[in-house]
Amino acid sequence: MKIRLRGNSIRYRLDKIDMELLETVGKIDSSTHVGAGTLHFVIRGKDIPAPVAKLEHDGVHLLIPITQLQLWISSGEVGFSLDIPNEDGTHLTILVEKDFRCLTDRDEDDSQSFDNPMASKNC
Repeated sequence: MKIRLRGNSIRYRLDKIDMELLETVGKIDSSTHVGAGTLHFVIRGKDIPAPVAKLEHDGVHLLIPITQLQLWISSGEVGFSLDIPNEDGTHLTILVEKDFRCLTDRDEDDSQSFDNPMASKNC
């Protein structure tokens, strides 16, 4: 799982392994070690009426209704966005999408990324 934070938004990019885990286990997580601590990001399917984002102890937990998650996984859609209200009146924008292979060579393992639909196009 790749994660980008920008202002009041979080973008999650999921590779094939992440998608398989979401479908079979209903949960994916990613950890980053910072000094003596660990920062966690979790996406989990849950039997709830609406998406919820929580900051808990050492990480961000995104809970998505199981039916919404299953619909996305089976649809073939690239991703979906959420607008979740915060208690202070602001909103958190979340984008969850499939991670596509880069069109240019980078020093990064793209082996589990999805084929990029733009790869066959001439730019």
